[in-house]
This record gives sequence, C-alpha cells and structure tokens, in this order.
Amino acid sequence: MNRKWWWHPAIVYLLLLFVAILVSWIGSIMEIGNAGGNSELALRSVLGVPGIRWAVRSAASGVGQAPIGNALMLFIAVGAGRGSGLFRAVTRLRNLSPKETTAFYISMVVLAIYICLIVLGVFAGSHLLLGITGKLKGSPLYEGFMFLLMMAVALPSLVYGLSTETFRTAGDCVDAFCTILPPFAHFLVTMLVAAQLIQTLEYTHIDTLLGITESSMKVISFLVYWLPLPIILLRSQKSGKEI
Repeated sequence: MNRKWWWHPAIVYLLLLFVAILVSWIGSIMEIGNAGGNSELALRSVLGVPGIRWAVRSAASGVGQAPIGNALMLFIAVGAGRGSGLFRAVTRLRNLSPKETTAFYISMVVLAIYICLIVLGVFAGSHLLLGITGKLKGSPLYEGFMFLLMMAVALPSLVYGLSTETFRTAGDCVDAFCTILPPFAHFLVTMLVAAQLIQTLEYTHIDTLLGITESSMKVISFLVYWLPLPIILLRSQKSGKEI
C-alpha cells in the first residue's frame, strides 16, 4: 500500500473498527462487564453468531445514520463558490476588475436579502423556521441548517458567476456544483466506515462500559464524522489535484 494512504481517515477508522471487534471478542470470552441496575451489562462480541447476524442486518441502517446528505450539500456549496470564482474574489478584493467588483457587490446584496429572509422566518409572523412550539430544537431551521447554509453560498455564487460570465449556460452552473465532488468520494467512504465504527461501539457496549453517556456519544459521533473533512480537503489541495 502507498505510504500516504496509511494516514487516510478511512484507513484509521477501519483499524479502530478492527480493534473494537477484537476487544469485544476478547471481552466476551473474559466475560467483562459491570452491574447496571438489576442486570449485568457485558461486552457483546461481533464475531459470534448473534454478532455476525447483527452486522449483516444493520450494515445498511448504520450507513443511514451517517450525515451523508449534509456532507453532499456542503460539498456542492463549496463547489459553487469555487467554480463561480466567488471564493477567489473574496481573497483578492483589492485586485478585482470593475466588472468583478460590480458582480461581487451584487452577489453580496443577494446574500444580505437571503439572510434577512431567514431572520424574518425565525422572528417574524408565524415563525416559519421555528418548530410548532416556537423552539429551535426540532425546527426547520435546526434540522435544515445545512440546506440553508448551502443556499447561502450557492445563491451569491450563481449571481457572481452569471454576472462575470463565468457561467454562460445552465450546464456551466451544474459543472461548478460538481467541481469538488471527487474529494467527496473519499469523505463518503470515510463516513461509511465511521458509521460502522460508531454502531459497533454501541452494539458491543464498549461505549457504556467506558462510561460514555448518550449525550457524550452524540458529541463523539459528530467529531468522528466531521473531523476527516479538513484532512481530506487539505490532502486534495496538497496533492495539486482532486484525489
């Protein structure tokens, strides 16, 4: 295997998954557990008959737990910003041509209008983006945040690209949205392995035996899913091409 692949997040997670499976197998043989309530909680092995059945049955559902949709929308937004030239314009505001400057200000006006609409959806009238109870948790704003964020990048990017004529056809717009998808394939594979790792920790009771609470597990899951993102993007940029 190429040396650079050893530190790919997917490989690291795969090794951790093997470790978790091995620990669950050894722990089940040694009957490691702790008393919880009126029953004893013991490690469950993935390598036993019930464990293998669980692994096969839950493989697809485990993938469904990964925030793949949010990741895809994030990559689409980054692709739009980069493909339209908006991100590049932000980094060199003082060196823009008159046409680019005008396009940039128009795109910022569009972004400001969009943000105002979001604010109105939260605080004005029927509180459209809040939940039925008026709270943030479980609301469209909370559950659809990544979609709203994608639109916050995509809309001004489209306006900038059209204004500068970077986008001349609808096909150009679609191509821009897809420019950063090759690294997404690496991120997708990493998230799939991460989902199996998290699900295995929960099935084997390793998380409970380590004293990890449900709320802490949610934080750990979030970090496991999203920490590889900057690593994969940096690897792509460092290689000088989309990996």
